Amino acid sequence: MRILLLRIEKELTAKIVKHFKPCDCSIDVFTDASKVFDAIYEKIYDVVILTIEAPDFSALEITKQIRENKIRIPIILITKLLDFDYLKCGYEFGCSDYLREPFELEELRYRLFQSARHCHFDTDENILYLNDKFIYDLNKYQLSKNNLTINLTSKENKIIQYLVKRVCRCCTVEEIAEFLSEDKEVNCSTVRMHIKRIRDKCGKHLIKCIKGVGYRICRDIPE
Repeated sequence: MRILLLRIEKELTAKIVKHFKPCDCSIDVFTDASKVFDAIYEKIYDVVILTIEAPDFSALEITKQIRENKIRIPIILITKLLDFDYLKCGYEFGCSDYLREPFELEELRYRLFQSARHCHFDTDENILYLNDKFIYDLNKYQLSKNNLTINLTSKENKIIQYLVKRVCRCCTVEEIAEFLSEDKEVNCSTVRMHIKRIRDKCGKHLIKCIKGVGYRICRDIPE
């Protein structure tokens, strides 16, 4: 999981980075709020953690900006401020969760993973309904249609997982290649080959190709 953290206070930043390291999380730390929005467009993040600190309330403005641009990434706000208006403003602007300091790092971890799941999948259920009547089981990591399981290779399933986590968002070939390269480097041609094989198995309606941009999977509503 890749996390963006906007944090000025160094001691807590170090503790958060250390706490999440065993969880297979990569954290990019920013101290300059003006660079956060551009970073979200340049990289794929699973969760954004922003700090509201007086007199700089840029975290609230960034939250608003992210939502106005229809970016569905989970946002967790952290603050020492006790004024209820900040909490109210954060939720109105579209944050996924809100933590007041001091807090236990384990609580942050729990809220982070919950926010990531709920925001990416937009559901509390374990079954995600996709376009063209495909169903993805989040417990079994299994794709099916009409009660028939689609036989996917490990790499093909990882591509489906990646696109499902970013449902309705167009992902570039380069982003998918970077995701698949955790164990062994994968190039863009290999990604296109895997997607072609998935489309051979599932048809052309599950994974949409946006010419010159990338690929996406969208949700459907069950009848």
